[in-house]
Amino acid sequence: MSRRAARLGLGLALFAALGGCAVGNQLVAPHDEYRLYRTMHVGPTVETRLAAANRYLHVAPDGAYAPEVKAWFKSAEQAYLVRAHDRLPMLNAYARGLPDGPSIADVQSRIDELKTTASFNVARVQRQGERVESLEAGLERAAAQRKAFVAELSEWLATLAAVRSFGQSPSALPPALKEKLGLGDPATACPLELCVKSFAPRFAIPRAAGQLIPREAPYSVEIQLANGGVAALRLRGRELFSRIGEALDLRPVSFADPQSRAEAIGRALSLVGNGLGPALGAATCEKPAVSPVVLDHACDGVHVTVTAAIDAGDDDHVDFAPEAPAAAH
Repeated sequence: MSRRAARLGLGLALFAALGGCAVGNQLVAPHDEYRLYRTMHVGPTVETRLAAANRYLHVAPDGAYAPEVKAWFKSAEQAYLVRAHDRLPMLNAYARGLPDGPSIADVQSRIDELKTTASFNVARVQRQGERVESLEAGLERAAAQRKAFVAELSEWLATLAAVRSFGQSPSALPPALKEKLGLGDPATACPLELCVKSFAPRFAIPRAAGQLIPREAPYSVEIQLANGGVAALRLRGRELFSRIGEALDLRPVSFADPQSRAEAIGRALSLVGNGLGPALGAATCEKPAVSPVVLDHACDGVHVTVTAAIDAGDDDHVDFAPEAPAAAH
């Protein structure tokens, strides 16, 4: 037997001895075909194995391993897509590894859908954050407005309570009061023997869900003159005591709710009492109050009355006048 014949016989014997489809296919399949087939089995990730199987079916649709690859790929791809349905990283991995995969159109559509949803969610969270910030800013602004409203009223009450120049020219009023009123020449500043300084503060009180109830609290400070002298002082405003109660207690007040109105008047009286100071606010100054007057004090030459409106829309007011001389016995 020749050497060439001997080598051929050895090869046939080896082929017969090895047997088995996979090994036989390995011997006869092209190198790249087998590499893809092997990667499908031993690739480090499922994406790698799917990509190898998909590539195999494109380059060797009738290859030696095609039936096995096709069966595995069909099952593995569907299982992967089920898991990846709501997982953008997995879908992106499929799109990168299998740009010509059989399900690429559906995958790309799902990617776009998830990206759109994600963008919407980000925008929604941003809007919610902006809304929260806006609500917080609104609540802070409303609190500052309420505080300013109460502080300004307290200052006015204290300033009016300090007046002891009844019967004298407005020029004899305390400098602080003249400055707040912006009085110039009393002859021109107080026509018809009345000086008026009006204000229209706004504030809001909170309610459920961070919303705010807007309020207006217009009021005025008046100096009443008689024969060129100061006869009386008045601080008045439409349902002013209700607005004071709302600003302090953060609860709506209505004439239709007598309890809330009574509580608001009580809060207003507390504010007035603090504004009067120790000289006019002392218990020894108190006199019996007859409705609609809710506070009546007379001390140190000054008579103070606090009157609550009887009807909705009317004015609540605080009046300062000279104390009447004691009756002769």
